[in-house]
Amino acid sequence: MSKWLFRIVWIPILIVAVLFLVANRTLVPISLDPFRPDNPALSTPALPLWFWLMGMLFLGVALGAAGQWLSGRETRAQARDNRRELRAAKKELAAVTARYETARDQTKRPDSAVPDPADPPKLEATSI
Repeated sequence: MSKWLFRIVWIPILIVAVLFLVANRTLVPISLDPFRPDNPALSTPALPLWFWLMGMLFLGVALGAAGQWLSGRETRAQARDNRRELRAAKKELAAVTARYETARDQTKRPDSAVPDPADPPKLEATSI
């Protein structure tokens, strides 16, 4: 369904945009001086209108992407902190597991005087 919606909506918009850009090939200078339109102090070179339109579109996309990236800096910092904390917890877990395995292996040895907590002591019945 979304493929058809994409085709129905965006393909005609793209066709109209391409036709608009091809039809507007006139050289246009952009004036940045609102007080002297006939002889502006700040002006750009005369380039095709489609160049200016596409340039502004790309500039808008780039500024939007930069703003979006900057707005996510706290989230990325929190993710970095979480990764560091997870790495430290994994190292600590590995160290505790190694100590546990070592202690368990020592208690399993027959020459060890420490009883195994999994083996409760056996009581023997005595007669009087």
